[in-house]
Amino acid sequence: MRIVFLGRTQMLMQTIKLFEQSGHTIAGIGTCRAASEYLVNEDDFKNKANQLGVPFFCDSRINSQNIQNILRSMNADIAISVNWLTVIQEDTINLFSYGILNGHAGDLPRYRGNACPNWAIIGGEEKIGLSVHFMEAGSLDSGDIVVKEYVDITPQTTIGEIYEKMETMFPQMFLQAVGKIDRMGKEAGSPQSKKREDILRCYPRVPGDSCIDWSMSCTEIDRLIRASGYPFQGAYTFLNGEEKVYIQAAGISEYEFPSAVICGQVVLRDCEKDCVGIAAKDGVVIIEKLCDSCHRPHKVTEKIRSMRDRMGMCVPDKIYELMKEVEELKKMIDRDR
Repeated sequence: MRIVFLGRTQMLMQTIKLFEQSGHTIAGIGTCRAASEYLVNEDDFKNKANQLGVPFFCDSRINSQNIQNILRSMNADIAISVNWLTVIQEDTINLFSYGILNGHAGDLPRYRGNACPNWAIIGGEEKIGLSVHFMEAGSLDSGDIVVKEYVDITPQTTIGEIYEKMETMFPQMFLQAVGKIDRMGKEAGSPQSKKREDILRCYPRVPGDSCIDWSMSCTEIDRLIRASGYPFQGAYTFLNGEEKVYIQAAGISEYEFPSAVICGQVVLRDCEKDCVGIAAKDGVVIIEKLCDSCHRPHKVTEKIRSMRDRMGMCVPDKIYELMKEVEELKKMIDRDR
């Protein structure tokens, strides 16, 4: 089959490299602006297209007449899409005899939408579904499923580990899906459930969503940390309400004795193991690795040096401090008039 590759990320690049050796024909490559955390960017895809001697474009306006003309000239049977930046419309999908295959990290029809592996870890799921499905214009992640696999989630699984597995699994799943379609056509796909109760819509996450609330349970905080790390910025907090620090790895423990504490308070410092315990709603979160606001790693017990240190920020106090600063600035301005 003649295949066009559309999208971004290392996973798409790995898929292209696998298909180079598959006997199928790569007809063209299209990409758009890469996110800052991606390991490959527009230039990498351009270089790969040049190496293969196939047409290339970098433009998020995939539904424009100009890009549609480029796609039409590629004369492809099917397209494979990974993390395309914009919604692909029906007239673009119909440029290909078998439409467009999308790789989605969600157990469809559950976990449609954005940041699905992150939400699955936060939600305490035991597995993450990986789905290759036909794109359906005007409806999010709703097309017929061609191939589905699962990745187990343990209490130690991080989002980085999930992404590593996805980069290995998805290329093989795309190859399997194209082979299945080559034999069966569009009948290779199985319809998703349309029942409302079977569908979970996930919405995008932004860096601020990973700010740790120490009044949450230990389990909730631990899941947030594991769901926010590499390749993303990470879960963070504020040391003594001032310095931003990112928590890279943590564990859960219990209080040695019944304790009177404030959530966010340091309750344990172990210099030998280089870890610090922070009070949460129902126990102690053990910080095992951290870095500063510039993502430089630090020894935990050197960064958090006292049992009097606190994690988090007292918002009313910060507002009060800012109000005082504003008042002082007003007085300075009045004096200079």
